[in-house]
Amino acid sequence: MPDDKILKISPSSLSLYIECPRCFWLLYNKGIRRPATPFSTLPSGVDYTLKVYFDHWRKGDGTPPMLKNKLPGRLLSSKALISKFRSRSFGYFDKEVNAYFNGMLDDAVELEGGFVVPLDNKTKGFPPSEPHFAHINQMSAYTLFLKENGIQTKDIAYLVYWYFDHKHMDVEKPMEFNVLVEEVKTNPDLAKENFHKAVRALSEPEPPASSNCGFCHYRNLEI
Repeated sequence: MPDDKILKISPSSLSLYIECPRCFWLLYNKGIRRPATPFSTLPSGVDYTLKVYFDHWRKGDGTPPMLKNKLPGRLLSSKALISKFRSRSFGYFDKEVNAYFNGMLDDAVELEGGFVVPLDNKTKGFPPSEPHFAHINQMSAYTLFLKENGIQTKDIAYLVYWYFDHKHMDVEKPMEFNVLVEEVKTNPDLAKENFHKAVRALSEPEPPASSNCGFCHYRNLEI
């Protein structure tokens, strides 16, 4: 288990560093978080429901009916690994920077040849466009975690979008999700490089405000 006294960074925290080094620095060095925004419980409820749904169909051929012919393999069959992936301590300790890089993975797909690759569920109110950079960073980190834990993997991951499409809605089932599975290329080496940069940045002076960060702009306002 990670030592509470040693620095721990998650994939979402790393995305914050990439988006705005100053907000990342303030969070870890000063405990100053970005202002909280209203949060809906619906995404959390959907996320939990999907985990139960996946776990039910994992027992058979590992293919939930709504993902039939959409995945190139089956859901991971090892309950022990799934339990490990869903633990917040899933990741590794990096001796080079003396810090933990860890997070929590939704699920994984078993491919032919025994390869295991990350799978993450994303809920959206509208048809998805291109994957957000944070999602690619997140999946790259999970690929890195798999490699560091000695699990045979590939530099790919699967994003499963659960979304509504009002233009093609079935009026008999208006709240039924549409499903799109997208394969994305991951870059675990870049994830490790950015992780190292993020850790080292914390021992440096406070970075300047980012020009494209609305939170930095708000902090710099003179009232």
